[in-house]
Amino acid sequence: MKLKLTLAVAGLAVLILWLIWGNTALELSRWVIEDEKIPHVFDGFRIAQVSDLHNTPIWEDAVHALEEAKPDLIVLTGDLIDSRRTDVDAALDFVRAAVKIA
Repeated sequence: MKLKLTLAVAGLAVLILWLIWGNTALELSRWVIEDEKIPHVFDGFRIAQVSDLHNTPIWEDAVHALEEAKPDLIVLTGDLIDSRRTDVDAALDFVRAAVKIA
């Protein structure tokens, strides 16, 4: 019985830590898409997608990553703020910085 309880608590702790990390870590993925149907004017065109910042303190890291990526277009597809962290000024600071990049 103690082993089952210990394993359950450990599993719950790992889940909580993973959720916390997942909501505060910056994750980068790079994709190259090649297709004959894409017009040649888009050769080398870079699109950066930013999603679900939720007012986390990583927005400055996200700006730095965008500067390094040198995108031609930045799309915001997720929440910049959420109901628990409603720092609109921080979200607007991120948007202003992103606009200067692309």
